[in-house]
Amino acid sequence: MNYAYYKKLQMKQLKKNIIFITCILVIATLSTYFIYNDFKEERDKILNSKSIEVIYHEKEGNKIDITKVTPVSDYVGLSSKIYSFTVKNNSNKTVEYTIRIVENKDEIEKDDCKSNQIPLNIIKVAIHEKGEVSDIYNMDDIDNGVIRTVKLKPKEEKDYKMRFWISNDITTTINNKLHYHGLIDVKEK
Repeated sequence: MNYAYYKKLQMKQLKKNIIFITCILVIATLSTYFIYNDFKEERDKILNSKSIEVIYHEKEGNKIDITKVTPVSDYVGLSSKIYSFTVKNNSNKTVEYTIRIVENKDEIEKDDCKSNQIPLNIIKVAIHEKGEVSDIYNMDDIDNGVIRTVKLKPKEEKDYKMRFWISNDITTTINNKLHYHGLIDVKEK
């Protein structure tokens, strides 16, 4: 047996394997990067005004759709589908803005469901900033849909998370064909 020959052959095979694995890793990294960027652009819907920029991080953007009338407790509701967004102040002055929930009239018209909307008195909404405890409201208790009015310092940004669910405090029977279409509306004052 020629020990030097086998050692040389082994080193040659090792070099081939290293090159092959490196190529696979480069291709996988590039593919992951491009796929992530494609989904990120689709997911992050951005709305701009004079001073603020609002980035909605979910694929739905600012659209809220409740299509199943399943009453749950607040504890369970606080773990329901999340709608997250970031508000940035791009100006050099303090800016005031409101976060509102409004009807999505286009979606209601498209679905032809004006008479099949979930009553606002059984829809609950929770909102919180990063590091805060959620504030919980009944939709019918919110004046003009305004959940929060916030002042944002120059170049500051705030991250919000919202959740919507059906209250388990229902005293009447609810039709399962009911649903709700809304929008998260962030506007500078």
